[in-house]
Amino acid sequence: MRGFKLVDRRQLTYHEDLPKPTAKEDTVVVQVKACSVCGRSDLVYYHYLGLRDHCSQGVFGHEVSGVIEEVGSLVTRFQPGDRVFLRSPLQTGFADYTSAREVCLGRLPESIPFEQGSILQLLPLAVHATRGVRLGDNVLIVGQGPVGLMALQVARLRGAASITVVDLDAWRLQFSKKLQADQTIVVTPDTLLEQLTEMSGKFDVAIDAVGTPLVVNTCTQILRQQGLLVLLGSHHVDTHVVVDLVLWEKKGLRIHTSAEPNDQARRESMHIAQRLVDTNRIQLQPLLTHVYPLTELPTAIEKLSHNPLLYAEKEVTPVDKPPFQTLKVSICP
Repeated sequence: MRGFKLVDRRQLTYHEDLPKPTAKEDTVVVQVKACSVCGRSDLVYYHYLGLRDHCSQGVFGHEVSGVIEEVGSLVTRFQPGDRVFLRSPLQTGFADYTSAREVCLGRLPESIPFEQGSILQLLPLAVHATRGVRLGDNVLIVGQGPVGLMALQVARLRGAASITVVDLDAWRLQFSKKLQADQTIVVTPDTLLEQLTEMSGKFDVAIDAVGTPLVVNTCTQILRQQGLLVLLGSHHVDTHVVVDLVLWEKKGLRIHTSAEPNDQARRESMHIAQRLVDTNRIQLQPLLTHVYPLTELPTAIEKLSHNPLLYAEKEVTPVDKPPFQTLKVSICP
């Protein structure tokens, strides 16, 4: 089968004779129809493989939609021919075929194109990340990339009274308005804290959908007493963050991450995500901005790599904003 391998830092190799996966007892083989590029994990793995241990522990190309071709003997809920979206496949989705455990599968309705369906990997993540949002909460979301836009939709469905969103780019916030954000604020890294200071104490929940020390500490400053900080953005670049623990203690802040610690948590978030998909409660079309054929994966990676988030906060960066008018990029074999 055709596919790409990430073999070293910034080194992709294309093959036409990769071994096709086979189904184990509790896994399925999926013919990949689309695999979207993760703006944090995939890009960080690409730029830091060999330099950071965690970059070799995940799957490069994990946001997949496709059609089941083969099922293992212990698989009970799916059968060949089913349209699915995947979480955490066992091999790269930048290939003709991949495999996954049954717990990582969701059903993809006929009404959702495969190019958009691969983005649904973000939905159970956003479901789990927003589990602390309560009816009537005032919510702040810093970062309106794809995962921030997904969190915006789920927080609204959870009953947030108001949602304020923040980003570097005004064009991203246009999508936020369409997805019912109540207030949008354009910032720069230098003015983020200053622009939000007047709102200090207003927010019950602050969601870091960026994943940088600056955003974590800004959310800490802005939250009300006993507010909830959610780490949704992946801290794959700045993995060690210095925080003011005295401030945390004075405010009595709570914190949780978007990570699901076990299969039970994965089942619960996937179950909720599936209900939202089945009842057409999530908009995917605004999040998809580009589609490339499989052979042009390097072009897509190069485009997405023009992003300051791929550099540590104290490093000098060659770019000051993410790529213009680019959100989710789907790769279609």
